[in-house]
Amino acid sequence: MRRFVTVAVVALLSLTLAGVALAAFTQTSNITFTAHKAGKTTGIKADVSSSDPSVTQPKAAKVLVVTFPSKTKFNLGTPLITACTLSDAKLAAGAACPSKSLIGSGSAVANAYPLASTVPAAVKAYVAGPNSMVMIATANVGTTMRTIIHATVSGSKLTIPVPTPVVATIKVVLVTLKLNVPAKGSGKEALITAGKCSAHKFVVKSHFVYVDGSTFNTTDSSACG
Repeated sequence: MRRFVTVAVVALLSLTLAGVALAAFTQTSNITFTAHKAGKTTGIKADVSSSDPSVTQPKAAKVLVVTFPSKTKFNLGTPLITACTLSDAKLAAGAACPSKSLIGSGSAVANAYPLASTVPAAVKAYVAGPNSMVMIATANVGTTMRTIIHATVSGSKLTIPVPTPVVATIKVVLVTLKLNVPAKGSGKEALITAGKCSAHKFVVKSHFVYVDGSTFNTTDSSACG
């Protein structure tokens, strides 16, 4: 009986330690179109997050490359939009982009351990030029902090370099980003036009590159017909 109890305890301990070992970095991404037909004006909804229960701060992404369906068109030079040409320094100081340059909004969460493991922020996205966008994440960490995130488009591909700012020697890692870009305009003036519908799905691919050199790929889809 004593031997049975000992074996049971060892087995339970092994399972517990295995569970601890399995708790590791995870990355999720859900990026979809709001349109349901190819060639139609579309918006984009994005929900990206990372976590790692085994450490105090998950590894930071360095670049996110999102590949939308072929023939997707980004018309950031549409006359419906006024580009925001303010410098990063002015944006960080609180200068406001023209209201007509705003194309989306959302929220973010950053990890600034040991200052704070959860720092919420409001996010606004603006057109910054014919092939570029700028996102401003505004958070309060005892003082107002604005993180400037630039993105560029090339064909159906969106590339987002992800900054890792340092506040009072503390590294700030972006762990969650939610962004809603509503459909805007129509025809040749549409901000974004949905690309190819394959097997009744719009397929979106996300490629993450992290500061430690590792990578992660994931695929999202939404229904189309």
